[in-house]
Amino acid sequence: MLCAASPAAGHGFGQRFDLPLPLPLWIAGAGATIVLTFAAVAFFARSRSASAGYPRVVLLRRAPAAWIAAVRIAAVALFVLTLCAGFFGAQDPYRNLAVTMVWVIWWVGLAFVCALVGDLWALANPLAALHAWAGSPSLGLAYPERLGAWPAVALFFAFAWMELVWPANDVPAYLACAMLAYATLAWAGMALYGRDAWLKNAEAFSLAFGVLARLAPLRWNGRELELRPPGAGLAAAEPVPVPVLAFVLLMLASVSFDGFLETPLMERVFLVAIRLGFEDAQLVATAALAAFALGFLAAFWLASWAMVRAAGGGPTVREAACAFVLTLVPIAVAYHLAHYFSLLLTAGQFIIPLGSDPFGFGWDLFGTARYRVDLGIVSPYVFWYGAVTLIVAGHVIAVLAAHGTALRVFGGRRRALASQIPMVALMVAYTMLSLWILAQPIVG
Repeated sequence: MLCAASPAAGHGFGQRFDLPLPLPLWIAGAGATIVLTFAAVAFFARSRSASAGYPRVVLLRRAPAAWIAAVRIAAVALFVLTLCAGFFGAQDPYRNLAVTMVWVIWWVGLAFVCALVGDLWALANPLAALHAWAGSPSLGLAYPERLGAWPAVALFFAFAWMELVWPANDVPAYLACAMLAYATLAWAGMALYGRDAWLKNAEAFSLAFGVLARLAPLRWNGRELELRPPGAGLAAAEPVPVPVLAFVLLMLASVSFDGFLETPLMERVFLVAIRLGFEDAQLVATAALAAFALGFLAAFWLASWAMVRAAGGGPTVREAACAFVLTLVPIAVAYHLAHYFSLLLTAGQFIIPLGSDPFGFGWDLFGTARYRVDLGIVSPYVFWYGAVTLIVAGHVIAVLAAHGTALRVFGGRRRALASQIPMVALMVAYTMLSLWILAQPIVG
């Protein structure tokens, strides 16, 4: 009987994954790639000016109204279904549509679509659609110029806190309450200042998805659908306002902080905070999130100051920072895709059974309720190599975009190249930090 027994897997926790090279070599190689890209650009790019123009092909002169209406009806239906599931469905996050729809399909999945295809949110935004269907009520007040996009910055920080710190972010009813509160605020703002003014300045997700879509090859301007080179939307002729600068840096900081929460270093931060008498983990995490955002802003502002000094003057530090911040968008896109890729492919599978039973009532509307999620669908090798490729590619694109902006802002080629040394140093540092954070769950 003993000889006939089949082998048993003792301590079988799955396949072990080790980096093919020591982590310091990976990090150093990625940093060297950024430096070599800068050297290649410095040698080959000899133009003394850069234009914000780009080749484009109009795919549709005017999209059929039926298509636009169908997209908006589908978006509104999903919005209402998610609210109803959150309020009236089972409160188990794995059996309720709301949690998967908000955190995985909408925030992660739609971000992928906006960055790789085009700004679908601008077309499908259910809050804007419902306001339009209600007759676009508005008092017509002038939006305060001094506010700018600061309301969107504050709202996005609150959203990042909900995603990363709030312990009840997987309770469907609480999530539905947050959705309804945000929608009510948006409708109130549209009623006061008009839909367009609110979406442009204060609607956090219109700004967020719009920033990501600057890298996309498709652009919808409200009348025409055009095909353009990827990243062409980064060639803004005018500097962005300071609130938009803060918004882009907050997006970068929040995604990086999400990864940092999983590192042993953050665990030590919590332990030190407890020893100092700060036992509220939420308070410590909130302070750390704010510190990350302020740290990113300080680092970028310092790099902008160094750019102006290296170039021997020209624009002010504020003007330089506002001119170059959009060159960080490829980094934001790359890190977002790298960080959330495995989440989308694993947790995103929950939408298959939830599509048949969105309320957790035991329904099987489409015959998919018995689908079992395959958490091993993504190999760690695919995840790691894909993450490294995305992050390095994003930084390389950012170097190219920054060089074009430098030619426009600083004029002469020599001054432009000199100004880019601090920016390249910043990008190398951020590349190394990003790869270190991503590797911690593997090597930590």
